[in-house]
Amino acid sequence: MLGNQGLTAAKFDTNIRALRGTVMGLPVSNPSTESDFYAGLPTGANVQPVGVLAQDVVEPGYPLTSELWLDPNTGNPINGTVPPSPFVSQGRAWGLITNAPEAEVIAADTTIQADDLVYIADAYGRVTSIRNGVTGTMYYCVGRAKYPSTAVNQRIRISVTLQQVKL
Repeated sequence: MLGNQGLTAAKFDTNIRALRGTVMGLPVSNPSTESDFYAGLPTGANVQPVGVLAQDVVEPGYPLTSELWLDPNTGNPINGTVPPSPFVSQGRAWGLITNAPEAEVIAADTTIQADDLVYIADAYGRVTSIRNGVTGTMYYCVGRAKYPSTAVNQRIRISVTLQQVKL
């Protein structure tokens, strides 16, 4: 991340693991107040993003490498899994990138091309290209891709500019 950035803190609405680059959304049951702001994994595709998670949220000692997306023990996605006690992510504040010239997100597919607008693809907080959208539909875009995606679950760089775009 470089240059001027919009960063905010948000508390997780549930006790989950989530990786850096996950696009977060508003929680289903939103307990946000004037002094507390809550975020959660998105409820599905093309929901309003609130920011990109700035750090990995996993318990100490979790076998995490920078490019890992699937749990090495189960083969399932890490995002949304529950960490073992005593680690609790729920109610703790985590950093969200809301505006930045460069940040990493996780690609859901290989359709993203350089300069494409991207939006939330699924409930894991991954992104896809607006080129997959339907004409006439309003999309909640996270930002613009700087490079194409070449593999599913790859981290790609985008400029983060939360915006609505109608195709």
